[in-house]
Amino acid sequence: MMGLMSERLRRLFDVAVETVSKPSFQEALFVAAVVATSVILAGVVYGLFSGVQLGVAFVGNVIRVFYPDQRVQTIAELLVAATFYLLGFAGLMLYSQALSRRFSPRASQYMLVFSTLLVLVAALGLIGGHLSKS
Repeated sequence: MMGLMSERLRRLFDVAVETVSKPSFQEALFVAAVVATSVILAGVVYGLFSGVQLGVAFVGNVIRVFYPDQRVQTIAELLVAATFYLLGFAGLMLYSQALSRRFSPRASQYMLVFSTLLVLVAALGLIGGHLSKS
């Protein structure tokens, strides 16, 4: 009985090691880690535990995504901030791909331009959101 269980455990371990060592699994794990980090940075922990349940903010007759108070975060604000973080990360990844010299010089130049635009849009969006909260 013990030999059968150890054989099953060894086979299960071998399958797990084989699955983890595949490049597609590693890429999926990398993407999941990036998305999780972006959502955490955007404030999902605060959104879950603060008790504030605002989708968007109605200030006067205007609908605002960013509530004009540092102590309150709307759900829409969380989604917008997470999107900006993901855009910035995509820009940094594109920048690293452009510098890897695996592409033609023209393609690398276009990649550098678009990566700069992505990082710039992400930075301006996050700064603009922060400024609209004060």
